[in-house]
Amino acid sequence: MVHIRVIMNSAVEDVFNFKTGCCLRLFDQNLEIHLENRRSHPVIIPSYFDLEGEDGDVRRIATLMPAGNHEIAPGDIKAFYCQMDEQLWNRSKSLTFYDDKGNVYPVRIEQSTR
Repeated sequence: MVHIRVIMNSAVEDVFNFKTGCCLRLFDQNLEIHLENRRSHPVIIPSYFDLEGEDGDVRRIATLMPAGNHEIAPGDIKAFYCQMDEQLWNRSKSLTFYDDKGNVYPVRIEQSTR
């Protein structure tokens, strides 16, 4: 199982800007997502998810940082970040990640993350 924790309006933009000093600025990174691998073997997760709206429409969000496929070892956590439109987020009911084996990891978007 992969446990997903979603943090909307995260302070990650300030953290990134502090860590990069005056060289690189990352603006509008307001969504932070932590994926924890609770399986006994590694899982490979691509850097995208599907966002399902309350109306049933599904939108693929493929702008996650860091980009690419990421192996998450058992017990490890991988953090992804992106810019998310708050109106779109507020109209959404769930998000779903996938692994390279075709497994699906959905999570309901709770009112507390809106």
